[in-house]
Amino acid sequence: MPKSHSSKPNKVNAKNEIRRRLTLRALLDNGPLSLTDLAKKTGMTLPVVSIIVSSLRRSRLVVDGSDGVASQVGRPPSIVKLNASAGFILGVDIGRLFTNFVVLDLGTNIVAQTRRKSVTLGNDIRVLSELEKEIRIVLTEAKASWDKVLGIGISLPGMVRGKQGLGETYFNFGEEPVTEILSKRFDKPVHLEHDLEAMAFGERWFGAARNIDNAVCINVGWGLGVGIVIDGKVYYGEDGYAGEFGHIQVVKNGELCYCGKKGCLETVASGRAVTRLAKEKISAGAKSLIMRDLVKKVEDIDAETVLKAAAKGDEFSIEILDEAAKYLGAGVAVLINLLNPAMVIFGGGIFTAAPYLLETVRVNALKHSLVPLGRNVKFVTSSLGNKAGALGAAAYLAEDLFDVERLNPSAYV
Repeated sequence: MPKSHSSKPNKVNAKNEIRRRLTLRALLDNGPLSLTDLAKKTGMTLPVVSIIVSSLRRSRLVVDGSDGVASQVGRPPSIVKLNASAGFILGVDIGRLFTNFVVLDLGTNIVAQTRRKSVTLGNDIRVLSELEKEIRIVLTEAKASWDKVLGIGISLPGMVRGKQGLGETYFNFGEEPVTEILSKRFDKPVHLEHDLEAMAFGERWFGAARNIDNAVCINVGWGLGVGIVIDGKVYYGEDGYAGEFGHIQVVKNGELCYCGKKGCLETVASGRAVTRLAKEKISAGAKSLIMRDLVKKVEDIDAETVLKAAAKGDEFSIEILDEAAKYLGAGVAVLINLLNPAMVIFGGGIFTAAPYLLETVRVNALKHSLVPLGRNVKFVTSSLGNKAGALGAAAYLAEDLFDVERLNPSAYV
């Protein structure tokens, strides 16, 4: 068959797919719209919009959306909206201790959310069977049919190249990207995201940064990192590694970090640092209700123990957390001076358990940043809690399903 004959159907299919995505994205962003408004939003003609909407109606992706529209003289406009129940998107945030799951419908409403003991973080391909088992359990409990799942977004810690679908620290199975392995296994689109960028996506779609174009989202847990939003888009950097905030040096000749450098912020302002300091000081004779009420052996102390003790008024634990917050504030000042964000959002286990640390961080961040840059910055704790990463992974997948830019719409529409 001549090339011109074989390429024509592909061009027609591409054109129709772009038009479908333009229509779906307009409804996702704006809610119910009339056909006339859809034409304005998408740049398509009204006859073309009518054809596309008819196709989407047949596939049940859009439904009548005229409920609640005020009656008017003459023929009422045809209003359509996304059929939220037509499909589901799963977000999976795999942490070192727990895995968080969220199920979103097509309108990005949360259908279900749960937290389970973490899927194994490793590089043995058998962990994918464990992941699939957990996913199917979650979907069954959510009463979300597997056939209606449109895609799965997965967030991982460690080094991740999400755009290439490669996990480097975990889920590294050689040259074939884990996303390709899972896409074949599930017969569905799968996206891989770094946990920091996933958190930023979650805050951008569902949280404090929803209407903020420039923000930093700091995850303070066992480790320390930052997701960056610039001009409304999550920033990845050249190779996808942006956000290793915990590895800027703040203490000259300080503690050796697991990264191999000395004096990293993470050695003094993370859950790992809080745990180490508490163990060292108690081993050296410091008095605390940690050993009296919470654990029997120094080896059993962790950041959660220190947070529990601080909540009980333990001065020893309060001082350790306060010191970590001061260092964190100094580190945040660097971000303020470099990025000039409108908002700094704090999430992760430390701030979920101890939101009162926010004021110490704020005071020290403003103390060390330039006055004009810090003047209008808002400091907030995340309202999304431990589901921010799972929401972000799902939101990225949802955005990708409706993406039109990479299909070059200007060539067809």
